[in-house]
Amino acid sequence: MSPAPLVGAAPAGVAPRLAQEAPPRPSVGRRVTRDSLWILSGYAVTSGAGFVFWIVAARTVSPERLGVDTAVYSAVTAAAAIASSGVGNALLVTISSDGRHGASALRLGLAIAALVALLAGLGAGLGVAALVDPGASPVATVVAVALAVVVWTAFVLKDPVLTALGAAKWLLVMNGPVNVAKLAVLPVVVVALGTLGSPIVVAALLPATVAVAIAWGVLVPRRLGVVVGDREPLALSEPERRSFRAFVLRDGTANGLYMGGALLLPFVVTTFAGASEGALFALCFQIGLVLDLVVVSVGTSLIAHASSERGLVGAVAFRTWLVVLGVVAVAATCLVVASPLLLSLLGPFYATPEGSLVLALLAGASVVRTAYEVWGSQQRARRRTTPVLICSVASTAVLVPGAVLAAGAGGAVGVAVLVLGVTLGLAVVGVVGLARSRRVLEVAS
Repeated sequence: MSPAPLVGAAPAGVAPRLAQEAPPRPSVGRRVTRDSLWILSGYAVTSGAGFVFWIVAARTVSPERLGVDTAVYSAVTAAAAIASSGVGNALLVTISSDGRHGASALRLGLAIAALVALLAGLGAGLGVAALVDPGASPVATVVAVALAVVVWTAFVLKDPVLTALGAAKWLLVMNGPVNVAKLAVLPVVVVALGTLGSPIVVAALLPATVAVAIAWGVLVPRRLGVVVGDREPLALSEPERRSFRAFVLRDGTANGLYMGGALLLPFVVTTFAGASEGALFALCFQIGLVLDLVVVSVGTSLIAHASSERGLVGAVAFRTWLVVLGVVAVAATCLVVASPLLLSLLGPFYATPEGSLVLALLAGASVVRTAYEVWGSQQRARRRTTPVLICSVASTAVLVPGAVLAAGAGGAVGVAVLVLGVTLGLAVVGVVGLARSRRVLEVAS
């Protein structure tokens, strides 16, 4: 007896013709690799120009002033991470699964991000005004920091949204010029503001503001129109809106604590170990951040493409981690070997054995962090954010209070040692989780 026809099956002769006309869709692994390369290319340009930016900053501003500015900068970026991370990942999952929900999801996500950014910005502003002396009145400091957080949140949020809309290559076009412009603006701002007004933060925000206007005013609307095409746009139902908000709450809390705690470390070092130690840690942190951009780019692409094919995410994640681990390990080794030269470019104050040790410790943390980052992206692609939340709460509960003690006892080196220790604990979770996912897939097959 012949099998019953599928519901909605095409008439005889049509399916073969469509199969010949439709190009084969790349596998999840290939799509992750393709978008990762685009995202990573943007990050490479960003980190290269950013490194030159910090060289100019270190050569232009004294370590004491730079320590204050990097503390303000870390407070802004940490607050923006809290506001953008959960919304960004929720939009990645939602839009990648069905682009027709894009406009509705964007409106909801941007409303949440704006509210959280404003609240987090006010909190960051109060912290800066109370613990750091940026050279402005407390009221002006709180308002300026809050506005800076809102702008930076919009700037960060454009990356996952454009990736979800299939426009990852635009990140290279957008982020590269922003960092080149930031480099050109810095000397002008330093001359105009002198040692007041946080010139480093102002120079970073001015080009980002222009990029925000272009991204949200032009690129995102156009890409959204392309993704939806002639199909009817769909509004999120109330259950879907509740699910979206729940994802943002869990993942935003998890990622916000995890990223926010890490980005806040230069602020903690400046506050409890002095501005000079804060400047040393902040510059080593910025150099070491280049290594994290590899796994961040891969993780973003993994969330975007594996969210619609969750059955394959375990195998893809494990293979992806092995590749990322190798790349980051090689890059970290090169970075440590070249650390005396890199730090000498910043100036004689930074080119010390202490600076090389801080950079080596942070580079080592980036290598072992790869397992946790890829595992976390795998969990988000499967919409399982509770395990990530538990790990983030536990690690941040150790990292931030521990950094206060470590900064007072050992300065920049003490905090770098703490970062490596906490990251080793997270790496164990990541390796075990990735290995279990792979074994489950092998048993199922």
